[in-house]
Amino acid sequence: MSARLAMKGVGAGRLAIGLGMLVAPTALGQPWIGDSATDAGGKVVVRSLGAREVLLGFMAIHVASADDPLIAARWSAAIAFCDVVDGVASAGSRGRMGPMNDAVIPLALGTAAVGFGIARRLRAA
Repeated sequence: MSARLAMKGVGAGRLAIGLGMLVAPTALGQPWIGDSATDAGGKVVVRSLGAREVLLGFMAIHVASADDPLIAARWSAAIAFCDVVDGVASAGSRGRMGPMNDAVIPLALGTAAVGFGIARRLRAA
């Protein structure tokens, strides 16, 4: 699979998750952050994160086709950095969040590794 196609796939996944977080913040947030996702403040935070995911997903899809592969590489690395922060923050909250928090850690860090790998392949193109 080409790096550009992989970036589009990762972007599509982000876009879908982000839209879900905007539409159903409790359903998607509660497994990760726990009961905080059921109150007004938690819903605001989940929706805000959802908006970030929509934007990053859209940008990943958009720049994957950029003429200059370095543009896509920079975006892929920046998006991967967001995943590192999500993974590390979730790891720092183990045992104090929702039942799926532990599953978010390898998901976020794995997606970060994929994003950095895509960036590396695009820089070599």
